[in-house]
Amino acid sequence: MKFFQHQARARRHTLKLLLLMTLAVACLSALGSLGLGLLWRELNQEYNQPKVFSWTVFAAVALSILLVVLLGSCYKTWRLRAGGRVIAEFLGGRLLNGAPRSPEERRLLHIVEEMALASGTAMPGVYLLPEDAINAFAAGLDPQQAVLGVTRGALVHLDRDELQGMIAHEFSHILNGDMRLNTRLLSVIHGLLVFSLAGILVLRQAEREHLGSDRHRFMWQIIYAVLGLALLIFGSLGNLLGSLIKAAISRQREFLADASAVQFTRNPEGIGGALKKIGAHKAGSRLKAFGAAQYSHMYFHQEAKTRWGRLFATHPPLAARIQRLDPQWDGRFAPR
Repeated sequence: MKFFQHQARARRHTLKLLLLMTLAVACLSALGSLGLGLLWRELNQEYNQPKVFSWTVFAAVALSILLVVLLGSCYKTWRLRAGGRVIAEFLGGRLLNGAPRSPEERRLLHIVEEMALASGTAMPGVYLLPEDAINAFAAGLDPQQAVLGVTRGALVHLDRDELQGMIAHEFSHILNGDMRLNTRLLSVIHGLLVFSLAGILVLRQAEREHLGSDRHRFMWQIIYAVLGLALLIFGSLGNLLGSLIKAAISRQREFLADASAVQFTRNPEGIGGALKKIGAHKAGSRLKAFGAAQYSHMYFHQEAKTRWGRLFATHPPLAARIQRLDPQWDGRFAPR
């Protein structure tokens, strides 16, 4: 596997998608400003004012939209400021550092130490999850807060090379700042979602305005309804586009992490074997812990079952990842 070429390609695709995310936010901001600017022009006509499009209103609305997205993003970032330890403990993980209980757990700690040296990062906290599925994750906004979580299924069913490949993949996420990138993308999407929530509140206000013979009250009800519907559509469209772009970026970062794992271990068969065993394993990679789905973008693998689900999948299909690591693969998963 030419891992440097695969890394460069994944980084180029990530940059293009980040620019697309920026462009999407800018276009949505411009469309929202244009719509409210036209509404302002119609209101001027209603009150016998000159029917002109106000560029001042357009600029003010555009800046307001960007400010709301920024504030919503900052709030979400603040909510996610806790280190990866919180996520690992939420999923039922037990800290292994300094207190391994079996030879398998000591082997895991030795592999993590090796990959920390190979990637040039600090030794993270290592948590063992009581799950039969084969999976792992890295969590934390920076390398100082980072932790690794590994399922017992991975510890039991993977040999040393395969476990090393999986751990190397997660170290790539730490080294390349993928955890912080994911957090920022989630924050931007949350900022866009604020408009949907605002639209629902405005629509509720429109319901409170009773229809009657008062033309002034009737006009305000129409204004509330149009504004609320516009905000709801704007926020929903922004959330949809943001989620699609975020998923595409996450898939590229997974390809990057696979290539980096080969760089760290110099053994594509290790991580490739781990992916093949996930495909053959009865429990696959699905974690059963309550609330585990909300952290699926952090996992070593998460399979999407439906075509619609694949659009929003944060991981590439299992076969596509294996094919990049092993072009000679015949498409069959190894028996358990």
